[in-house]
Amino acid sequence: MRVAGARRAEIAVMNRDDCLQADARDPLAPLRALFALDRIDHEGVIYLDGNSLGVLPRSAITRTADAVESEWGAGLIRSWNTAGWITLSQRIGDKIAALVGAGPGELIVADSTSINLHKALDAAMWLSAPGRTRIVSERTNFPTDLYIAETLGDERGMELVLVDDEDIASQLNDRVAILMLTHVNYRTGRMHDMVSLTRAAHDAGVIVVWDLAHSAGAVPIDLHAASA
Repeated sequence: MRVAGARRAEIAVMNRDDCLQADARDPLAPLRALFALDRIDHEGVIYLDGNSLGVLPRSAITRTADAVESEWGAGLIRSWNTAGWITLSQRIGDKIAALVGAGPGELIVADSTSINLHKALDAAMWLSAPGRTRIVSERTNFPTDLYIAETLGDERGMELVLVDDEDIASQLNDRVAILMLTHVNYRTGRMHDMVSLTRAAHDAGVIVVWDLAHSAGAVPIDLHAASA
């Protein structure tokens, strides 16, 4: 292939075998065997959805069966204590905390993303300073997040203001109560600078609510370092 200035460029062509060999050399390749992919592999399905429902871990099959048959079936109500059901949300929370830069006892597993966002926004509205009547969010934020913010805002006399990415910091003024952002955009993959936006919001007296549904476990997050 000839290009300007008589310089030549080589085009590398990869075939399926090249891709399979590259996959085999990947240090993470053995982890694929931990998941029950036999049936969907047979069907030729390539599954990339990791935020709403990831693929089934093989260990979950036997663990779920044991929880149903032994802990529920035989232990009955005693399993709240004997099987540790009552502290499960905290123990799982401590494991997830390591993925987002939180400490032991600082994170708890609760409801769905939407329900938790509703709770967080509701609490933030009660905590916000008088006279602040705006919720600022990014224009292409996850639709469900925006529906929740708009509905709660209508109930509390607050206005949802949608802005472009580059305009977020400039919109943080004394009329804004809450900045609500999804860390990684579900459509574009664009990631907000959590450190600088959190600092800018706090400097303006604004409470920040971060939705990490599309970034926790996928990219490095340190909530403590970001003062979030």
